[in-house]
Amino acid sequence: MTDSKVAEGLRPSNRVQRVLISSTSWFIGEFAGDDLLITHAWPSLGNRAARQRMLADRNARGAFVAAFLTDDYEKAPGVVVPQYAGYGEMFAAGMSVLFGKRFDAHGSLQNDGIFNLPDLSAFSTFTDPELPQNNHRPRKTLPVLLNLEEVTRLYPVWTGTRDIPALHAFDAACRFYMRALQSSEHDPEQAYLHLITAGEIISEAQYPAGGRLLDPDLEDLLQRIEKDLPDGKAAGSALRKRLFEIKRRFVTTFMDYIDQPFFEGGEAEAAFWCFQPDRFKASIGAAYDLRSRFVHTGQSFAGWVEPSHRLNDVQGGQPIVNDKDLRKILERAPTLLGLERATRYLILRFGQARLGLDLTPPPPPETTA
Repeated sequence: MTDSKVAEGLRPSNRVQRVLISSTSWFIGEFAGDDLLITHAWPSLGNRAARQRMLADRNARGAFVAAFLTDDYEKAPGVVVPQYAGYGEMFAAGMSVLFGKRFDAHGSLQNDGIFNLPDLSAFSTFTDPELPQNNHRPRKTLPVLLNLEEVTRLYPVWTGTRDIPALHAFDAACRFYMRALQSSEHDPEQAYLHLITAGEIISEAQYPAGGRLLDPDLEDLLQRIEKDLPDGKAAGSALRKRLFEIKRRFVTTFMDYIDQPFFEGGEAEAAFWCFQPDRFKASIGAAYDLRSRFVHTGQSFAGWVEPSHRLNDVQGGQPIVNDKDLRKILERAPTLLGLERATRYLILRFGQARLGLDLTPPPPPETTA
């Protein structure tokens, strides 16, 4: 072969794209679909020290390459070269929600026949190995084995859905959930707001703006008000606006998908720090109140919601703050870990209902006699 032919043979295919992702949790296995492979990226086999450090360090990450095929296109003047790094974000976000673990997308390794240098800065960031999104155990709520083969649950959602609006909502909510996990240790306030945004996206998909949230009895009552009272039309219109407000859709959507199994899988070390069914609705409403208060007044709340070693969903008592209204909200509102657990459950159940996401529980561990 001539030098030019050797070089040509080493060039990557235009149709094969590769991105790098990682997780703070350790996984086994790999996923191989018709046009997608997600597998481990290891330190050099000859670099024994690097491998030993990875195995010994609880903060060490697992790195993975996602390789996927794309359609050919005709290259011509004026044609913009597609950028496929966004697929890494989609894979990492979906896997974050599926497993309940932190994933990061580092960018492209190979894009449209060109090798790229990924961003590895996340590999040097601190993560708390005791938090449920970083440890090496399946989550207690909607557990999924930490095996890349489980991506088979997401593959039909990514490739075969016909409900495009639901898919877009699912993907966007997953991305905000992923960002919440990424920022939970260094900016719990931002993480909390990301989770609220994820819930808003699902609520908009569940109840589009202007959609009806009224049961038949309430609708009948509003019609009677509009018909019988002298100023009934104005009063009815005002009531409808209040009933359709964003917070109500937000809370109602959570109540649509949160069921009894959710209350049986808390991470907290004591039962009284877990969500309780009779107080859950008020707690989710307070989470939205906390977001609204921060947006409109700038009052910080990070110190009251940041992750605790107790892994509690809710406050253990009444926070001591001068503002009485804020104190009431904080007393009811979930912690960051509680809101994270509820938001993951919401997104997964929405994916199950609208996109056919497989949430079959893993088999129980084998026991030996």
